[in-house]
Amino acid sequence: MTEYWDEFFLKLHNQQALKEQLDVSESDENWMMIPIEEAIEKIPTGCLILPDGKEIQFQALQLYDNQLTIPLPSSWIPEARAEQTKDQPGSYVVQDKPHGILFGLHQSEHELEPSQVEIYQQQLIEQMSRTQPSMKLVDEKNLPIQDAIIGCYESIFLVSPSPYYQIAFVRSWNGKAVIGSCQFKLEDAPLWYPLTYAMLHTSKWLESP
Repeated sequence: MTEYWDEFFLKLHNQQALKEQLDVSESDENWMMIPIEEAIEKIPTGCLILPDGKEIQFQALQLYDNQLTIPLPSSWIPEARAEQTKDQPGSYVVQDKPHGILFGLHQSEHELEPSQVEIYQQQLIEQMSRTQPSMKLVDEKNLPIQDAIIGCYESIFLVSPSPYYQIAFVRSWNGKAVIGSCQFKLEDAPLWYPLTYAMLHTSKWLESP
């Protein structure tokens, strides 16, 4: 498998260079198209203008009986709404097929207290490492967002023809585990990496009374 990875990245020099940039300290955001803090500030306005002049329109998507409001690019939402998967109630999938982007959420029946998020996060990483041999773990972190801890881990999937980057996250919500992820082409990480974290920071989670 190591030989396969080496050969793969030799053929994809640009992706290898990007991977090296992703390994740099988070304090160095020069490789990102837009700083995370700037994206957090602009996304709630509904329009984000990138340095190259490109505009990304955002709209608020309301899920779980309007208890969760999350801003997503308008192009991600087919028919102006996310479709709940029929075989998994509590699961939502949003895609931007032309750009190879997939965003998903799943509200598990698994009970999870805030103090258990880090342990649950490690279990998810171990499970993915076993079931996805093409996955290479890049980073993991715990983010304090709006009085909650969101456990995140980042992976590169070395698949052909386009390796992709995934940011997965888990949090405790109303005593249950909520698991989500956003995946995009590795070459597009300078844009969607900061925007994914900005969308997490600007989401609003209401607790049930």
